[in-house]
Amino acid sequence: MLFTKQYYGLVASLREWTIDGADKGFDAAAIYGEIRSHLSRRDRRAVWLLWHLTDIYGLGRARIEWLYAECASSPSKFLREWSRFDRNLRNVIAAHTARGKGRDVEESLVGADEITLSLSCSSAADFNLKGELEYIDALLGALDGNVNIVEKERAIDLIRWKKAEELSEFDSFGITTILAYLVKVGIIHRWEALDPATGREMYERLLAAVGSQAKKDKI
Repeated sequence: MLFTKQYYGLVASLREWTIDGADKGFDAAAIYGEIRSHLSRRDRRAVWLLWHLTDIYGLGRARIEWLYAECASSPSKFLREWSRFDRNLRNVIAAHTARGKGRDVEESLVGADEITLSLSCSSAADFNLKGELEYIDALLGALDGNVNIVEKERAIDLIRWKKAEELSEFDSFGITTILAYLVKVGIIHRWEALDPATGREMYERLLAAVGSQAKKDKI
């Protein structure tokens, strides 16, 4: 049986990061690099894969398929489940967009499983995925809602945020907690560029969550 390495000092230090000003963000790449330098070789690999999974836009289909396959075979349960969630989420968005523009849905999808089959073949508004994906209503609500692009992206990223919290709920100091934290760092980094106020709000929420977890673990 493989035991998960615990990173007590590293996780405790995460809550010390701050944002100094309204016009200053933080360097997500530097955060990833600093955290990765404290990890075991196996866990560094998981962080490397997550980093590349965070931004797959511009990658060729073969590279994306390879990346998801590597994540699916990772020793990290979080990375396996997160990559499956990430692929499904992106595929629903791609299918919804393709359907709205009258394009072939199948050509827009990555991978082949029961989810992609439903996305390709179903004519139902929810692609017959209500029983398969617990977030399908929230996601389609964001995609179909009469809101601006910023609010739409925010709603989708909140789905990602909640999923990261869900997958790391029962871990405190292992690689799962670190990977979930880095998922949120990636989200915040994107919002710092798109909308600094939202980025700061999400960062403060992240710091509060980590601080709360630390206090709970000391009880």
